[in-house]
Amino acid sequence: MTRGVPMSANYQPLPTSEVLGKQRIVDPDLHPELTPEDPAIKIMRDFRETPPSTIRGDVSVSEARVVMKLADVPLKLVVNGSGEFVGIISLKDVLGKKALATAHAKGTSLDEVQVKDIMERPNQFPSIHVRHLANVRIGDVVETFNQAQTDHFLVFEDDENQPGRTRLRGLISSGLIARRLHIALESNARARTFSDIVHAVHGHFE
Repeated sequence: MTRGVPMSANYQPLPTSEVLGKQRIVDPDLHPELTPEDPAIKIMRDFRETPPSTIRGDVSVSEARVVMKLADVPLKLVVNGSGEFVGIISLKDVLGKKALATAHAKGTSLDEVQVKDIMERPNQFPSIHVRHLANVRIGDVVETFNQAQTDHFLVFEDDENQPGRTRLRGLISSGLIARRLHIALESNARARTFSDIVHAVHGHFE
């Protein structure tokens, strides 16, 4: 038996109307205009809203290459057997010479190289607690990318299930910032730093 919703004299029926004719469907505002002055939280990929694409660290690079190409994803978060974040692997990593160089260094075949052997580890990326993002501008993240010479910025939050520890809340990508600021990056004539990009688009940045 289904339980009924308790009624109250304060509840009132909503005014409704008949829909006439064909109706357009609202498009989601997936790419609102952004500037370097906007809060950095607006550029974060929030894993509470969009689950990240993950791959096990013990998967072979050969398998990862196939999986990532079929899924058409530029990067995956690497997890261990417990599902914990241990690194990032990019399509560039699995398609490039990194795996071959690792196989040569280890004296093994290319098929024996695993994702965890060539991934970038968390300590290779700058990070920030999510509570600080409200006071950080996109331009500040841009300068962090410029100083750290990295493509990704990790965002953590407190883990309420494990007091004293944090967990990965989201990711900020330099490529996403470039796209959201409407900057065309040419492979042969690309700005060397994000500061160059901001200067080129906005004239100056302070």
